[in-house]
Amino acid sequence: MSGYFKRVYEAWIDYPQRVGKVLAGQYRIERFLGIGSYGLTYLCQDVQSGEEIVLKQAKPSKGRLGQELLRREIEIMGQLNHRSIPRCLASFEEQKRLYMVTEYVKGQTVEELIFERGALFTEKEAFGIVRKLMEIVCYVHDKGFVHLDIRIPNVILQGERISLIDFGLASRLGEPAHIDPGADMELARRRKVEVSSDLYAIGHFILFMLYSAFEPKVPGVEASGGWEEELEVSPNMKKILRKLLQIDPTYVSAQAFIVDLDAALND
Repeated sequence: MSGYFKRVYEAWIDYPQRVGKVLAGQYRIERFLGIGSYGLTYLCQDVQSGEEIVLKQAKPSKGRLGQELLRREIEIMGQLNHRSIPRCLASFEEQKRLYMVTEYVKGQTVEELIFERGALFTEKEAFGIVRKLMEIVCYVHDKGFVHLDIRIPNVILQGERISLIDFGLASRLGEPAHIDPGADMELARRRKVEVSSDLYAIGHFILFMLYSAFEPKVPGVEASGGWEEELEVSPNMKKILRKLLQIDPTYVSAQAFIVDLDAALND
């Protein structure tokens, strides 16, 4: 199948289900939230309890792989019990499609705050948010898993509360990595089933927040040295970022990163 017809086919088969449709006789679709690499998500109302929930559907175009990944996500989330991770409430199949039901986390993603609300994060604010995020990440690691998709759309802020969502790519530490042979170095670093992959992703997460307040000295001209020249970052934080981004020897554990982060925040 040519690339063009493949995209047309996927767009057709992955078309979101209509608002108002009731699934499993219980979950009424209120709003389509988005589509990822392997799933579609909806905000729904549980018509029995009146509660809002999130429904995730395995992406039809991904066939068996999409189903397998969603089953793995259901299994992993069933083993996690943290106030900042949405609970998996149920799963079901309907018309040969697999669905997962999770808690709905209110708030706004860091992506929405930056690109829709125009939020500007200072260095102290960015690293303060990451310090809270690390409490969740360390819990996941202690349970024997890595998230592998820590990005600004997957971190939700609501006041002082922070939540980590979307465990669709999460894997158990020690599992073989499923990396496309043609993947570039960036993707390979994010997808290795190792703690360093989550830390690498956190490095980029920090950069997104720091760039929210960036104003180029010369409009339209990028610095040849990238973020190290463009961003005004304190020396200690720059050292931390270089380790997270694997420019310098990376951290051997999340705890080692936290030690440096706490020292920098208290400096």
